[in-house]
Amino acid sequence: MLVEEDVRALDDVRRGLVVVRNGLVGAGECYLWSAGGRVPPWETAAVDRLRRRGLVSVTRRHGAATSPLVASGPNPG
Repeated sequence: MLVEEDVRALDDVRRGLVVVRNGLVGAGECYLWSAGGRVPPWETAAVDRLRRRGLVSVTRRHGAATSPLVASGPNPG
């Protein structure tokens, strides 16, 4: 069962609004809005939960600063 934050985060991923900074040049991986800016902590936690459950995955773009997230599992709702 998904909580409200997970559903909102999954919707944002499906709409292509969230990308992953790949951690190039020693920087850590983090989630960013595709239009710019950092994803807030509550959505970061929700995306992490979705990734652990296999509902969201990263489509790695090697050499690129960011990679898109995609919904990868069955539609939970």
